[in-house]
Amino acid sequence: MKNDPLSPLRKEVREIQDRHPELLPDNAFVVWFLRAFIVDDEETALTAIVGGARDKGIDALHIDHDNRLVSVVQGKYRQNANAGSENRSDVLALANLGRVLARKEKHEFNALIGEADAAVQARLEKAREAIQKRDYRVVLNFVTTGKVSSTHRDEAIQCLDDWDFISFEVHARNDLIRRMQDYVEGAAPPVPTISLPIHGEQSFNRIDKSTRISSWVFTMLGADLAKIFKDNGIRLFQRNIRGFLGKNDINRGIERTIEKEPEYFWYFNNGVTIVCDKARQITDQRRKLLRVSNAQIINGQQTTRMLAGSNTRTTTVLVKVIAVSRDSDDDQRRYSHLVSEIVSATNRQNTIGQVDLKSNDLEQIRLERDFKKLGYRYIRKRQSKGETRRADPKKYKAFVKSTELARAVGACLLDPFEVRQGVNRLFEDDLYGRIFDGRPAVEYLAFYRLFRVATHCARGDSRLGYAKWLVMHFTWSEIGTQLHKHSLQTNFLYVAERAYTYRKSLQPLYVSLRQLYLTAMAFYQANKRTKDRSLLDPSTFFKYKDRHLQFEVFWASSKNHRRNSIRTQLRKFVDSLKGINIRST
Repeated sequence: MKNDPLSPLRKEVREIQDRHPELLPDNAFVVWFLRAFIVDDEETALTAIVGGARDKGIDALHIDHDNRLVSVVQGKYRQNANAGSENRSDVLALANLGRVLARKEKHEFNALIGEADAAVQARLEKAREAIQKRDYRVVLNFVTTGKVSSTHRDEAIQCLDDWDFISFEVHARNDLIRRMQDYVEGAAPPVPTISLPIHGEQSFNRIDKSTRISSWVFTMLGADLAKIFKDNGIRLFQRNIRGFLGKNDINRGIERTIEKEPEYFWYFNNGVTIVCDKARQITDQRRKLLRVSNAQIINGQQTTRMLAGSNTRTTTVLVKVIAVSRDSDDDQRRYSHLVSEIVSATNRQNTIGQVDLKSNDLEQIRLERDFKKLGYRYIRKRQSKGETRRADPKKYKAFVKSTELARAVGACLLDPFEVRQGVNRLFEDDLYGRIFDGRPAVEYLAFYRLFRVATHCARGDSRLGYAKWLVMHFTWSEIGTQLHKHSLQTNFLYVAERAYTYRKSLQPLYVSLRQLYLTAMAFYQANKRTKDRSLLDPSTFFKYKDRHLQFEVFWASSKNHRRNSIRTQLRKFVDSLKGINIRST
């Protein structure tokens, strides 16, 4: 299929089928959609599949208890790149399912499940109980690689207007192209269509005809904003450059205003900025609401989170909503650029560094996904420890911060002087591309594991901590060529993750690094005097530029008595990795 913009999606579907040959293409497509946009986990996506005989038009049903959300999916995987429009009856049937689940009367529901497969019956009964008794929200997802008439889409949405806890989402061909871009940019799963209650009568709407950008400015009750967060969770902040920062000074100040001077919060606080794909104002039971699709809070995460954790009954907050069309490639580029610039311009209350500005870079997002496949949790955004755990409570082999990884790679490949300049220096454009250059995740992790071993060997002596980056740089110059081989990188990770079992394989590395630290300190002792005969302390000495080149001269000199021993130990380490056969263990 030449020039098919959905070819990346089709590739992912084929890969799912390769891992799960029992899946037909249609179900593999639904698994992909669930994993990418609803559950973020393939095993959970597989358990949500119900498609088959007597499925009542339901291909998947997932109940998210954390976010109190029922997601229903009907998928149509049209493999013809020129697939036509879906039938009106299929689109409206899914909307009607939502009405049946929402109604208090049970006779229609009983009729619906009467002829359904037993597994589908059980899922629907659990879903209805969650909706009726525990106030779970419902998102109906009609997903197709074909087309859906805007008339059919609007008809389905309008027939559910009586229930503000039900959203009808159409993901047709053009929508999926946009969703793939969201997925690549780390903004998936998306937020379902939500309603923002406008407090009071005053709201301002601006339409820019040249850019087709629409904006609204209005006031919301803090309690309403808090509820939207509680209903949707941290997926509201995926395009933000940071996570929740916890109880820092600024957030404590926000909390004090909410508790002691709530009547002034609107004036003191910068408010919240939301970007979305579409927005429309409606009136529901005399309330003015703004219905927004694919909302992202790109400024005001700290405000929203503090409101959600406080008594917000009388607090009001200023809200700006920006709806950006994404119907064409130019629109998509405008959207990505606009979001990036707004995020950078408006998130100034907490200090922004280069690390923050790169947190949504595509390479950072790729690393987060690829590390997860290898059992590692990659933390690309600045956030509190508690937030990290809440966002993904699964057990991982290690938690790797982007700043740690940058220092590990930078120490090995750059002048260690650059690492000593601070982490923000490593995220500046001239160095960032050399550190984060698209290499495989396993290669990044080889740098990280060397960093962990080097850090362990420096414990207990602060002077060695200053020499660590030089020691890592030299170690990589000695064994980096061999460790560049994928097989040895994989073996290094394998033994490092099982350090106790493979302590004999790792022992030569530990021995060589400890001896290298002693050599680095001997290098310091021999060169610590400046031209004016003053003494440099280790912190200052190892911060100078080109120290790694000067160390190489010392390494080759007669003053270095450990050269042969260190090289012997490093060879033993590399040879031990070559002898590991993972498949036989």
